[in-house]
Amino acid sequence: MSAMKTIFLIEDDPVVVKVYGAKFEREGFGVEAAPDGLVALKMLAAVKPDIVVLDLMMPKLNGADVLKFIRSTPALKAIPVIILTNAYVTMTSLEQQAAAIGAERALLKSSCTPGQLIEVINDLLGGKADESGPAKPLAAPAPPTRRQA
Repeated sequence: MSAMKTIFLIEDDPVVVKVYGAKFEREGFGVEAAPDGLVALKMLAAVKPDIVVLDLMMPKLNGADVLKFIRSTPALKAIPVIILTNAYVTMTSLEQQAAAIGAERALLKSSCTPGQLIEVINDLLGGKADESGPAKPLAAPAPPTRRQA
C-alpha cells in the first residue's frame, strides 16, 4: 500500500485554504499549508510534498519567487507545481508565465472548482483521475467568441 500523498497549499487566503484543504482531505490527501512565501520556503524541506498548489499574489514573498526556489533546489525541483491564482492577467498570459518559471499547470481561482483541481492533481500524480488520455484544460471557460468581419 502506498503512503498518503501530500499536497502543499501555499495560499494567503484562509477561506481558500479551508475550502480546498477540506476537499483534498476528503479525497484522501494529506494537506500542509503556508500563509505566505517566506513560511513556505521554511516548510518545504520538512513537508516534502508530492505536489504544490501555489498562489502567485502573496505577502512577503510572491509565488513566482517560491516557484523559482523550488525549481533551483535539487531536492525539490521534481515536485509538480500548480499555479492557482486570481492574479490580474489573461489566462494565456498566466499559462505562459507559469510555464516560463516551471509550473506544470496554471488555473484561475475564479473559475476552478475544488473538484477540477483534484482532477488536475490526480492527472499530474498519475493518480485516480477517471479519464485516460491527454489532460483537458480546466482553467477557464472559453471567452465569448467575437464576430470577425
